[in-house]
Amino acid sequence: MDPISLLAAVGELRRRLLGGAVRAVRPMGPHGLWLECLTAGGIETLLVTAEEALPRLAVGVARPPRERALAPLAGAAQKRLPGLVLAEAEHRGLDRVVTLAFDGAGAEAPVRLAAELFGSRPNLILVGGDTGLILEQARPPAGETDRLQGPGRRYAAPSPPARPDPRLLEAAEMAGLLARAMAGGRTPAAALQDAFAGLSALWAREVVARAASEEAMSLAESLAGLLAEVAGGPGAPRLLLDAEGAPVGVAPLPLRHLPAERQRPAGSLGEAMERLAEEARGRHGIEGRRRELLRLVRRCRERLASRREKLAVEAAEFAQADSVQRMAEILVANQALVPRGAAEIRLPDYAGEPGAAIRIPLDPAEGAAANAERLFRTARRGRRGTLRVASRLAETDQELARLAALEPRLLAVGNPEELEAAARGLERMPHLLGPRERAVLCPAGPGAPGAAAPGGAGKGAAARPAGERRRGAGPEPRRFVSSEGLPILVGRDNEGNDHLTLHLARSEDLWLHVEGFPGSHVVVRMRGRDGGVPRQTLLEAAKLAAYYSQARSHGKVPVSYTLKKYVHKPRKSPPGLVTVTHEKTVIVAPDKALVARLASAAGEADTDRRDGNTDF
Repeated sequence: MDPISLLAAVGELRRRLLGGAVRAVRPMGPHGLWLECLTAGGIETLLVTAEEALPRLAVGVARPPRERALAPLAGAAQKRLPGLVLAEAEHRGLDRVVTLAFDGAGAEAPVRLAAELFGSRPNLILVGGDTGLILEQARPPAGETDRLQGPGRRYAAPSPPARPDPRLLEAAEMAGLLARAMAGGRTPAAALQDAFAGLSALWAREVVARAASEEAMSLAESLAGLLAEVAGGPGAPRLLLDAEGAPVGVAPLPLRHLPAERQRPAGSLGEAMERLAEEARGRHGIEGRRRELLRLVRRCRERLASRREKLAVEAAEFAQADSVQRMAEILVANQALVPRGAAEIRLPDYAGEPGAAIRIPLDPAEGAAANAERLFRTARRGRRGTLRVASRLAETDQELARLAALEPRLLAVGNPEELEAAARGLERMPHLLGPRERAVLCPAGPGAPGAAAPGGAGKGAAARPAGERRRGAGPEPRRFVSSEGLPILVGRDNEGNDHLTLHLARSEDLWLHVEGFPGSHVVVRMRGRDGGVPRQTLLEAAKLAAYYSQARSHGKVPVSYTLKKYVHKPRKSPPGLVTVTHEKTVIVAPDKALVARLASAAGEADTDRRDGNTDF
């Protein structure tokens, strides 16, 4: 609420509520108060709120709905204010600080309500009129400030504006200040803002529009006339609109510098303020939600960057597998040269330069053959680890790229629907978020996705066990039918892989996945068949696994297969990551024509259209 609009609101308050006795006090959200007063003219109402979206003072606001929880300020006001008379409303200069003085009769102590309607943390402070001590306040001070105060402390008003209040100056004095401000080449509107307190860019432009010329004296006379008109009231309030027709401000009177189509008449200044507050509340909610989501994005990026550093270290360690393999082979070829009990030995390295040697560490308690077998095992583990780390590095890089694209998208969207649509990119990464962060991502509440209906679990939910609800949830897999009539299911993304492997596949189904690359889990439904999977179906399923992976363009690739009962999900692992035992390998090439043929047999005509949606 700008100081000029506040000047008009305080003038209206004085005309309609001074001398009125407070009959009722209600909270208006956690940081506001609504008062009902009995005046000589009848019942009048007053709203004073330190709501962050739009701190304001407004007369004639309808009774708010009853709040479930009573904020401390509202509780203190309900005890102190009823029965007191609103004796004075002091508007300090052209500032956004208003003090309402309530006087009592007899034993009732006077009370003041200080409304500080400025800054990022506006406040309402209830002060004992006889002691000057704070009784309660809407917000505690944030951090270390020069006005660190709270209940029981003496109230200290904020520092007044450094620039003068133009209402206290003669026209000649105002003209002198303006002349000095414009001497440096400032425009008249900018000079008005530099010279005087309380003038926003909107009101500075209005002063210029009302002036007969851009001379300092003409501007001073225009400013004095405008302030007198605003203070005299009641005016003809306007709700100010932007080029798209959205409310962006209020004015207690028509503005000459704005086109008429961007000024909507309002029944009262209070009515215009409430319409603006509704719009501001929506914008404030969007900005708050945007900040929450951006914080989650940045946390995810930090965690992924940390994970990538650790994987890079592992990759460097596993890269020694070829060297260890060569040590084992050289040791096997030179067993007779290895003395018993040696901790290491240097042997000729036939793969190196002429005369090169290689140092091989040994276990003194074992013989040459046992040491060679140990090195072979280490090399095999290293090669398996190299594939696993390469897969996780590729997955991590993709997630980092997705987050890098998500951040500018969150910054660009401008309505709640687009914001939540963009936020769904984070729903693919629940493994990076803690429980509280996931609650921020999917806030519960009326209308929220998955929110239960009041008084129950939602239609039909009570009739389904929790396990059944979990089994039915998740992205549906692609469906194919092999040339031998067996169903083949293919996961669509990491979450879909988990859903397919953990919830849809049965223990005797065949499970496949391309080796060394991120890709889809593939399951062949065995339907109780004995004798294993037919060879043709195995090859077709392996080609699907190769096609729906990042190895699609790599020619022939190895595909692991095993029974689903040998596939396990490590605890707290990210979506799509599993461990496999008892696996075998088949070498195949991706075949797009086969994909189309098997999809057609299954009736999944949109498979090729969805290929671009695979997310690994």
